[in-house]
Amino acid sequence: MSDDVHSGHHWRSLYESILAHEGDGLTGLLLRWLEEHPAHAAEVRDAGRPESHLIPLGLSHEGGYSPLARLYAVNRVLDLLTLTYQDPPDDSAATPDEGYPPAGVYPAFCEALGADRIGRQSFHPFFHEIVEVRQADDPDEPPFINEERWPGYLVGSMLLRRAGVVVTAGARHLVRGVADRSTLYWTFWRRSRPTHDLSHGWGHNSQWSTDFRRDYVVGGQLHYNVDQALNPDDNEWGEDEEGLDPVSMTELVRYRCGTVVDHGDDLFPYDGHHVEPALPD
Repeated sequence: MSDDVHSGHHWRSLYESILAHEGDGLTGLLLRWLEEHPAHAAEVRDAGRPESHLIPLGLSHEGGYSPLARLYAVNRVLDLLTLTYQDPPDDSAATPDEGYPPAGVYPAFCEALGADRIGRQSFHPFFHEIVEVRQADDPDEPPFINEERWPGYLVGSMLLRRAGVVVTAGARHLVRGVADRSTLYWTFWRRSRPTHDLSHGWGHNSQWSTDFRRDYVVGGQLHYNVDQALNPDDNEWGEDEEGLDPVSMTELVRYRCGTVVDHGDDLFPYDGHHVEPALPD
């Protein structure tokens, strides 16, 4: 079977196959797809090499999609596979609705892709997406993880998907209703909160040209949104047009959402990038 790695249509067709799938057998469908498209899976693993964080991947191949657009399509597949772990918007049900991929499909797909499960026990926004905040009585209490809703994965040194976690934290660190319900940027779809990425507002075909955000753990450092750091046209960003200060913009890059203050749903944090030490667990 032809496996033109420069085509983004393969990943997109997989996404559409998942949407249309009914009944059992979804894990088998995904594993067969990976076997039939080895170059696509190999490209994801290649992007995970530590040195890849220094290589721009945004250029399109003639007649096809850029590597970042193909990685974005992988991310859309993962959005579908993790919906079953998420509560509906009103949190009225302790268990998810029916009609979403079974919980075991997501880890099986990630592992077959060559990803390693994130095992970090202490909360960190690089590795963990906040699903629910339980407000601590002490406003200064640092965040700690109560529960993991879905596992996170790294492909080599590249973050594939953050783990979804329930945390307890003081209000000076994370505010319930903000850190777990404000707009989640660089994200296409979550059941329980508003989301925004650069595909929103584009047509059915154009949205698939969106770039994936690449984050890496390399050399004892955490690198956020590396392709903006590699962009030769990027200017040093400070206060943006909405009036956010650099500290708030760095917060958005690290957490992908507001933590104490809800900054709204019409920001443009996509030019931001950040590097910090990778602290031990």
